[in-house]
Amino acid sequence: MKRINLALLLGSSLILLSGCMAPKTFVRTMEPTWASVEIRSDESYDKAWAAVVDTLVKRFDMEVLSKEDGYARTSWLYTWTGKVNESYRVRVTVKFNPERTKCEIKSEAEFGGAGNWVMGYDSRLLSTIKTDVMGNIGRTTR
Repeated sequence: MKRINLALLLGSSLILLSGCMAPKTFVRTMEPTWASVEIRSDESYDKAWAAVVDTLVKRFDMEVLSKEDGYARTSWLYTWTGKVNESYRVRVTVKFNPERTKCEIKSEAEFGGAGNWVMGYDSRLLSTIKTDVMGNIGRTTR
């Protein structure tokens, strides 16, 4: 009888915990990685800025936009995994270098929930946004 109760308890715990696991694309770190995109030499800053903002607003609401400073940050998104998940959220920060020749992209992710957030980044989100930005304003490599 004790073995059956223990098995039920373990099985129930695993089911509950499986809903609380971070996505496989979550990378725990205190310092999220920045990805760099070199801007095509024939691309004006105004067009590059507009293209980057357009890329971000297709997936996110914007929290900070400063064209003058070359800085944008999205609000937290709780649906990146394809469903609403109150224990996992992501956002993106973009900044242009002072010369306006590079666009730096950072993905942030947090897992755990209010009061218990674990910091990191989402590798799939970073790759996706970088690819999208490269396709719009990036230099081609030979």
